Amino acid sequence: MAYVLMAAYTNYRRDPRVKREAEALVEQGHRVVFLARRQPGEPNRETIAGVDVIKTIGLRNKCNSVAEYLADYSLFFVMISLHLLAHPLRYRLVHINNMPDFLVFAAWLPRLLGRPIIHDIHDLMPELYLEKFSSGEGHWGVRALKAQERWAGRFASAVLTVEERLRDILTGRGIPHEKIHVLMNLPDERIFAPRSTLRPKPEGSPFVLVYHGTLARRLGLDIAIEAVAKAKEAIPEMKFRIIGAGEEREELIRLRDRLRLQDIVTFSEGFVPVERIPAMVEDADVGLIPLRVCSGTDIMLPTKLLEYVAMGIPCIVPKTGTISRYFDEEMVQFFEAEDSASLADAITALHRDPDRRSWLAAQATKRFGKPFRWSEHQKVYLNLVDRLIADQ
Repeated sequence: MAYVLMAAYTNYRRDPRVKREAEALVEQGHRVVFLARRQPGEPNRETIAGVDVIKTIGLRNKCNSVAEYLADYSLFFVMISLHLLAHPLRYRLVHINNMPDFLVFAAWLPRLLGRPIIHDIHDLMPELYLEKFSSGEGHWGVRALKAQERWAGRFASAVLTVEERLRDILTGRGIPHEKIHVLMNLPDERIFAPRSTLRPKPEGSPFVLVYHGTLARRLGLDIAIEAVAKAKEAIPEMKFRIIGAGEEREELIRLRDRLRLQDIVTFSEGFVPVERIPAMVEDADVGLIPLRVCSGTDIMLPTKLLEYVAMGIPCIVPKTGTISRYFDEEMVQFFEAEDSASLADAITALHRDPDRRSWLAAQATKRFGKPFRWSEHQKVYLNLVDRLIADQ
């Protein structure tokens, strides 16, 4: 048993990846302290599934500019640093999650004293900056983010990332390839279990589309709503259930109302805990992944897609670089990215062909869901942790 410190600039309850990692360590017998960002109304400290979660203060609930993000990130950096300065040798290992990448340098004292540091790269910050602030590759901000990414990777004892393409990109930016380990962002089968065989729906039952997760422009929910408006004449009994929270929520509701889809498109009351998602999508006929394609989303393997696959829900997706590495037309229904008419056609085609829906779900589960399971894949992480602790 070892004490492990983990930290992420995130709401712990809303971040399935960090929760899976922390709970895996607890189940392995380790003691885990997790530093996270406190949200309004939350306690400063609580124990969740055996993980001691400490919530730090933030400057504001929502950041809109580079300066605001930098200030809030810096405050979180200071909170991690102070905690580790107070307990420089308590933890046998420190695991820091990005964003931002520079948070890993808060572990400078444990690193100096010989403690191993894991830097977990969930997202590539240069790509997200390009998208969010519409800058070019040569922009000073992009160059700075690539530099901090490289320095952070070299500083750490080991680097985790979510997919082989990201590993190749990080290697190309100067992080030693042998230092990078791929820990895919797979769903927990205890939560996203295969749903029971559904009985055929009675004539006239709703044709249910679902989306769950963050409501952000890059994820294309406006495209999905416009597609539903185009498909409603062909599928009058259609329902589109949007589950989640995010900066685009109010704009999406206005779009829904402008298109007069109030009886078709519904929104959850904000964030929904991941444990409740399966019950809310249990009756889904199709899961929608309506991504816009850009440098950031092209390298994503959307977690919601993998969760639908685990449950046996057929999906409609754009043909991005990473999605097409794992899924083909026998596993998912593709549409032309950012084309609401193409998405409407895909929705209509699957509505008319229930046998194809069943075939897609079965093939996706067989060819992806069964080979890629968190219960097995988590050994990548647990073995890395054990090796780093043993090597001290």
